[in-house]
Amino acid sequence: MDETTIDQWLDRHHVEIIRTHATTLDGALIGKYLNRTKFTKDLPFGHNISDMALGMDLAGFPHLTFWHAFRNSHLGDIKLKPDLDTIIWDGIDPDLGHVICDFVDIDDEPISICPRSLLKRTVSKIADLGYLVKAAFELEFFLFKDAYEELRQTGYESPKPVTASKNQFFYSARNAYHAKPFMDEVIKRLNHQRIAWESWNDEGGAGQIELNFPAEDPLKAADTIVRVKQIIYQTAVDQSMAASFMPHLLPGYSSALHIHHSLLDASGKPVFVDERKRTPLMQHWIAGIVDTMPAATSILCPTINAYRRFSDFSGPPMTPSWGEENKSAALRIISAPASAARVEHRLPSSEANPYLALATILAGGISGLEKKLDPPPETLHLGWGLPDTDKRLPITIGSASDALCSCDSLKETLGTDFVDYWVNSRRWEWLTFHTEAEEIDNGTTQWELNRYFELI
Repeated sequence: MDETTIDQWLDRHHVEIIRTHATTLDGALIGKYLNRTKFTKDLPFGHNISDMALGMDLAGFPHLTFWHAFRNSHLGDIKLKPDLDTIIWDGIDPDLGHVICDFVDIDDEPISICPRSLLKRTVSKIADLGYLVKAAFELEFFLFKDAYEELRQTGYESPKPVTASKNQFFYSARNAYHAKPFMDEVIKRLNHQRIAWESWNDEGGAGQIELNFPAEDPLKAADTIVRVKQIIYQTAVDQSMAASFMPHLLPGYSSALHIHHSLLDASGKPVFVDERKRTPLMQHWIAGIVDTMPAATSILCPTINAYRRFSDFSGPPMTPSWGEENKSAALRIISAPASAARVEHRLPSSEANPYLALATILAGGISGLEKKLDPPPETLHLGWGLPDTDKRLPITIGSASDALCSCDSLKETLGTDFVDYWVNSRRWEWLTFHTEAEEIDNGTTQWELNRYFELI
């Protein structure tokens, strides 16, 4: 698809309005509804938006105490540049189409901290090493009977989860039955937009759902998560319900964004396992991800609320670790069958920006491959309840950002300017929380609910 063929596509699908999509660093979806004439007239460069869109926090407050080269010295514009290969028909709204965009500056130059562009560059670096990537996501969220407006008015007090029981229980068919009418509508909308999915189920928390997707091109896989989160949100609005990707809402289990990935050679042959054994390449790859994991935590767990997940025996990994078919380790290695050999990263929280999370994981693997690192000993037991002598992951947003700040390995692939800007944004999040929130040590705060419940 390009600007010479887009009119044929718009005519064929009777689309008169196009909604553009891009994610901020925090993963919030932004964009505009454009008249068809305006959309096509602006191609291939895209439409203008304020540069504050990529330089603000989740409260809409601009980052003024730290800067990046893309920002104007005064409040100015950047662009959302459509990737026409991502344009789709809405399926529910007959006049509406959707297209995913990259952030570029006013002169059409890439912006280095654009999340989607960063993933593109990381995948391209892997291609330069001679490999292809396949990736898949497992998306978790909480579903409530209350409408968003009702929850806002009550300060999110006592939300009513969609469930048969408030007990902590996995794969309950009775819990899932209560969610099925909602999920039927979600699946209908996914099918209308030709978004492939594999399965959904009741997850461990009360009212918690997991929705799984097949492995595909990493950029398309991340695009899918962006689109699906919006579909889930809109379905909830339309049905006077609420869905939230905020990780830790209720006592008990929290939501994650597990990320699977594998490498293939140029011919499409998997390269992680050979003759039922992990290849040296896979060993180096695992080693790099584990080595950079404390620093990667900042990007994989980006909010104050994400760190409320960290507790032994509650699901999230507590150590930079790996193990064959070990779901208590941070990296679950799946080696059989060889054709489906892959790495499942179990650390990311549900609100993580999918572009940044996947780029960061791949950057760790690149580091291990280029430096030929050897992994630490495999975790052959439970990864929880370990002695204090075992290395731990950061469990606060501040300690995680400090670890990232000092990680040269991730800076080599992600870029020093991105890492520096990200670290400053997390320190800003920490400062804002400690300045504005009350009773910060007594569990999930009103500040977190106001900031994260609906926007991420």
